[in-house]
This record gives sequence, C-alpha cells and structure tokens, in this order.
Amino acid sequence: MAKVAVRRINEWDGPSMLKIYAPYTGTFHAPEPAPPELQDYIARIDTYTYGLGWLLCEIDSTPAGFCHLTEDRNDPKNLFSVEFQLYVKPEFQRRGVGTALWTLMRDMMELGSRRQVLARVDSRNEEALAFFHAMGFSPAEETAEGTRLLRYALTPLDPGAERPIKPYLLENVDYEAARERAAKLVKEPPFKKT
Repeated sequence: MAKVAVRRINEWDGPSMLKIYAPYTGTFHAPEPAPPELQDYIARIDTYTYGLGWLLCEIDSTPAGFCHLTEDRNDPKNLFSVEFQLYVKPEFQRRGVGTALWTLMRDMMELGSRRQVLARVDSRNEEALAFFHAMGFSPAEETAEGTRLLRYALTPLDPGAERPIKPYLLENVDYEAARERAAKLVKEPPFKKT
C-alpha cells in the first residue's frame, strides 16, 4: 500500500515543485510562457506560503502534485477571495491527487474563514474544466483571452471574521485531521496484469 502525505510546503520543496510545474509552462495549462528560475520560484513560495498557502502531495516520498493560492487578481485587496492553481504530474493523474490537494486546501480556507475561491482555466483545457466542475466550481465569466473564470463559494468557519486566518496559524488538530482525510482520497495505481 502506498504511503500518501498531503501537507503544507516550505522552500525546501521548491525544486520538486518546479519539476512538476516546468512542463506545464509555455502551454495553455499554465500562466507563464517559461519556467521561472529556481531562486525566483523559491522567493514566490516564501511570499505566498505563510499568507495564502501551498500544499504538496507525495506518494511513497515522490512529489505527485501541488496546489497554491494567490490573490484574487480582480480584487487583490479582498483578503477573503483568492485564486487557486493546481498541477499534477501526468503519471499521477486520475488517482485522486488533485482531489486530495483541493480538499485539504478547501478545508484550510474554510477553517481560515475565507469566503470565495476562483480558478482561471484556459477554455481549451477540458480536463481542468471537468475537474473543477466535479469539485463544485460554477462558471463565473469568460475573458476576452479565452480564459474561463470559475467560482467556488466557501463555507467559512466564522462568516463574520474581520480577517482570514493564515494557513500556518490554524489549530494543529484541525489541520492534521484535514490532512488525514485528504490523504485517503488518493487511490492505489491499477495493478498490471502479468
């Protein structure tokens, strides 16, 4: 049985995450035309990890996918609305890695009293559109550039909170329980017939 970990990341995970992300750059699957330099990527991780959140999924200690949040680019000062990005290595797709990452991030956002999360998906990316639809996102708008904006209304723990709680300040017992639930969503690979 595979050992699965879904967890918050740190800058030491930067090289592994960049290896997952780099093949997506320059395609309609990612917003960047080329992979960033490692030091720039680590700086990005440092900037967003503690305020918004990055998560990594490992299967038998092998990085399989990651997700992260950024500011809502339409309303960057709104601390309760964020954007979500997800990348999974092709060989780990359709095994629940994306679902596990989304589930833990959603739980962390709700425990942190965030109210809304958005995903920007290129209209040609049918797999991503199907994934977000299956996760409960609803269409919000389509941009002139052919990107679809999808919206998910969160259920915040404290709907009247004046500020969201940063991911690393969540109660450890809540975070660990959410991590365990998420890890159970990752499926074993199909056995090969011999």
